[in-house]
Amino acid sequence: MVVQHSRTGQDVDVKVQPNYPLLCGVSNNWKEVDDLTNLNPLHEAAVLECLRSRCKSDRYCTKAGITLVAINPFKEIAGLYDIDTVHQYRNRNAKEQAPHIFCAAEKAFSAMSSGVGFVNQSIIVSGESGAGKTWTARCLMKYLASVAVPYNPGHFEPSPADCIERRILQSNPLLEAFGNAATSRNQNSSRFGKYIQLQFDRGTHIVGASIQTYLLEKTRVVHQAEKECNFHVFYQLLHGATTEEQTRWGLTKGSSSPDLVPFDFLQGAERRQDETSLDLASTRNAMCNVGISDEQQQQIFQILSGILHLGNIRFYSDDDLDPCDIDDSDSDCAHSLQFASQLLGLDSKSLVQSVIFRQITASHSTKRKSVFMRPSTAKEASNRRDCIAKLIYARLFDWLVSSINRTTCAGKWYSFIGLLDIYGFESFYSNSLEQLCINYANEKLQQHFVTHFLRAEQEEYQTEGIPWSFCSFTDNRPCLDAIEGKISVFTLMNEECNLNRQSNPVNFSQQVLEVVKTKYISKPHRSHQQATFIVQHYAEPVVYDATGLIEKNKDHTPQDLVELLLGSKNDFVKQLVQIETSNSQMVQKKNKTHKPAAKTVVKKFKHSLDSLMSTLNQTIPHYIRCIKPNTTSQPDVLDSQYIVSQLRACGVLETIQISAAGFPTKIGYTEFWQRYRMLLCNLSDDDVRSGGSKSLCADIIQSVFGDEGKENHVTQALYGNNKIFLPDGQVWCIVYILYCLCFVLTSSSLCLVMKAKRTM
Repeated sequence: MVVQHSRTGQDVDVKVQPNYPLLCGVSNNWKEVDDLTNLNPLHEAAVLECLRSRCKSDRYCTKAGITLVAINPFKEIAGLYDIDTVHQYRNRNAKEQAPHIFCAAEKAFSAMSSGVGFVNQSIIVSGESGAGKTWTARCLMKYLASVAVPYNPGHFEPSPADCIERRILQSNPLLEAFGNAATSRNQNSSRFGKYIQLQFDRGTHIVGASIQTYLLEKTRVVHQAEKECNFHVFYQLLHGATTEEQTRWGLTKGSSSPDLVPFDFLQGAERRQDETSLDLASTRNAMCNVGISDEQQQQIFQILSGILHLGNIRFYSDDDLDPCDIDDSDSDCAHSLQFASQLLGLDSKSLVQSVIFRQITASHSTKRKSVFMRPSTAKEASNRRDCIAKLIYARLFDWLVSSINRTTCAGKWYSFIGLLDIYGFESFYSNSLEQLCINYANEKLQQHFVTHFLRAEQEEYQTEGIPWSFCSFTDNRPCLDAIEGKISVFTLMNEECNLNRQSNPVNFSQQVLEVVKTKYISKPHRSHQQATFIVQHYAEPVVYDATGLIEKNKDHTPQDLVELLLGSKNDFVKQLVQIETSNSQMVQKKNKTHKPAAKTVVKKFKHSLDSLMSTLNQTIPHYIRCIKPNTTSQPDVLDSQYIVSQLRACGVLETIQISAAGFPTKIGYTEFWQRYRMLLCNLSDDDVRSGGSKSLCADIIQSVFGDEGKENHVTQALYGNNKIFLPDGQVWCIVYILYCLCFVLTSSSLCLVMKAKRTM
């Protein structure tokens, strides 16, 4: 089928997959098809045309079986996420409502409340950078906080639930200010991953929340690529601080000059003048709501200003390999050296000496060591200065997350709903460790989806003895093995770090190509640099530059720089660095007998992701696939080829096919009978004892739906060896009838009690 390219006007040939079966429910009114499983025939062209038609009518969410496809409109749509829309989706069957991200939230909340199967839920929001994941997660949090049962037995004003809700929602703008940045693809790109657990008690009252973060891109503090910016909070501080604060923190060139200091760490500062005092006021208000005092806020902004000034301490030398010194003739450098030392509580001479000289420790034996100082080159001094800035900012970010968790995390809870908002797949002209880790995280999430749904779903039908025709799908496990397996890119990177030598990027890239022998690792075209290799990701191939890859993976902060900060007169700076020092000392105590292996970035990141996957595997997942309609982030522009590539990458078509033929709700016979036995209240004890769990469950389905399924040629349930399989939305109907029955019985009992009281 030929579809017109929305941006260039050229025709794009979208191939029809011949192995997709014809489905019942033919409909040519594309915009009214709110579930892609109803398409007939089912192929890429039909899916694309349906999504295009729905977007033109401002319907940006479409069901794709168990997955919800959400296209970023890149414009404000009145009433789409307001409180009236929240009430519209509360306690409603998802099948009866138009597709919306609130459907996924309501489905998770209802599943948690019903207590069937796993109680804990997870909503996994995935997609490319700029597809709208952060906004979607923010709206999901708002919905779940709004629909949670209010609990205020003491009639406090505001109620404890309102306080918790405000703190949870206000954590979003705070983390976005410190963890998000403008990139070439997205003006509010998350440069860290987060998993938010909303905690509930048995009565589904929201009692708290906790946040787990993953891999903050701290290198962005000291370096931004072309057309990219630093974290939002720096621009908010620069353009939003009061005149008195700007003078006190040295952000202007002098007390009498209104001109801002040009900071080397802030690329694109003139382009980010939209970060105004209102944005800084919003960040300050969020800090107040999560329990950060005014005094602590001043300390935070003081440290941020000190980090900016560090970047203006510049070094020069006569030759690249000669010892360096600071440039005394540079007025901006002298100004920033004074304020960096003052704001961070450091002695200016000690700061300069620690940066332009390196401390070398030579061990002659277990008891005898020699320490001497070696002059640094200008490049080495700049790297040491950057180490200080990255360490302080990373510890400050961790402190903020810990502060939020202290005020929002409940001591005890019964169940939780987790929201996963993690960085989208990235591929730039130059890709380094940050992109490798980000794309690895997306590979792990895709593998979770493949394992949980595409593979496990089909295997369960076979195990339960239910006839099933297997459909093919793309499994990204081999690609993951090439990245994280026993012989992989990660193992080679960690081995190189353990050798403690200067790494040669050309040799390392060649080693990757020779050792990791798989079709998922390949050599790039000659137009790329020699020190590169390609990883064939599930989304698309990405060329990685090995230059600086090993140094970034080491993430080493020299001990003499840590000691410099520990000697700070600023107690808050000292407190931040002590967190890192205490963690290092604990590791050293555990490894007294032998030298511990280097704790590299990829090793720590892999460990945290494995922990996340373990948590997700113990929850019922709900998937939202965010789609970016075009590469330029323009409203009302749909790039057909770009959308199709995203649909192919995340396996939407395979998902639709399996969902259309499958029964997503699966409950053991015993559990189903015990939960819904009230619907067969006319059965005698002898009938219950004589009938097995399987036949009793069939009786419940018959009592609820009768011959409705036969009349409509719809299968109401499938009965496996150990479980009953139900279509989507069926449990909601059963629960609704059960609630109605309980209401009738309760009302009847109340009438009998009132009648008895009147006759007494």
